[in-house]
Amino acid sequence: MSLSGVANRVFVDHYAILNVPCRASESEIKQAFRSLAKIHHPDHARDDGMRFLEIYSAYRLLLNPEKRRNYDRLYLARFHDSTDSDSRTGDADRQQIPLSRVRYPGSVARLARRGLMQRRFRNRDRRYYLNIDYDLELHLEPSELRSALVVQVPVVARNICPDCLGSDPDCYACDGKGWYKSSRQIEIHFDGGLIDGQILEINLSRLKPGPMSHFKKKRIRLKICATLTPKIST
Repeated sequence: MSLSGVANRVFVDHYAILNVPCRASESEIKQAFRSLAKIHHPDHARDDGMRFLEIYSAYRLLLNPEKRRNYDRLYLARFHDSTDSDSRTGDADRQQIPLSRVRYPGSVARLARRGLMQRRFRNRDRRYYLNIDYDLELHLEPSELRSALVVQVPVVARNICPDCLGSDPDCYACDGKGWYKSSRQIEIHFDGGLIDGQILEINLSRLKPGPMSHFKKKRIRLKICATLTPKIST
């Protein structure tokens, strides 16, 4: 078994965050931001406002002509690099595993029975009480253990607030925290030879999600679970 192809940086797709095409006009970007802000603004949403800060950061960058030009160069270079890499290594032949197969450990019912669904419990507290020593589960069919696979794994990143740059305790955008959380995806390649039940440790210390952000964890532990029943074609 080997792990390969983990990118040395994680690209933030600001166009995808706002759900607009890369050639979107300024008015289209503003309209998309207004629509998303109505849903995710902390005054209306039930979450902690981190999704809104991610949207706001993308909006601010794409409305700045100079920053957008620099970003677009990276955006287009990333697309071409990805295409060239696939043609060189044959990664296009790898089986793409859906993101829905990557799951957090501990079912909702199991957490509820132990009283662990309360907001005061953090994920690591829940794992401790359930005696779980890994962060994520990758669910596969038994036959997929032997195949070359590629999977996108979600990882929590911390981003410096674009408004106060982490220095204003009275900042409205980040509520004085100086940072906000967001989710990034890293691409992991498996060359086959996986074993049901094994736990793989993925080192994040050398990966950089962005120029003003870092991953919350230095490493994550991924458990391989061959629990899925193959679909039978009729």
